Amino acid sequence: AQCDYATSNKSHFKTHLLTHKIVKDFKCAQCDYATHNKFSFKNHLLRHKNSKNLKCVQCHYATNNKSHFKRHLLTHNTANDIKCAQWDYSANKASPACMEFQD
Repeated sequence: AQCDYATSNKSHFKTHLLTHKIVKDFKCAQCDYATHNKFSFKNHLLRHKNSKNLKCVQCHYATNNKSHFKRHLLTHNTANDIKCAQWDYSANKASPACMEFQD
């Protein structure tokens, strides 16, 4: 099977020949993308980095950072589980401003 690619540039032709290479050395761990070209692979990985695949179902928040997502989910906790023993203060996240907390 031949393709219709043609060029007078030797470098471009060598690069094109690699597109016919069956072994794809660079395989994405997040999807089924595979390529022989390191530059193309790096560009592909940026798409995953820039896409925010952790999305909050309670609001518009989205991120690709798991710890940020977990911290965000706490903002929807309406139970204010952390209470200060000294002041009239409660929150769903411990604050360094008040170190004497009670459950």
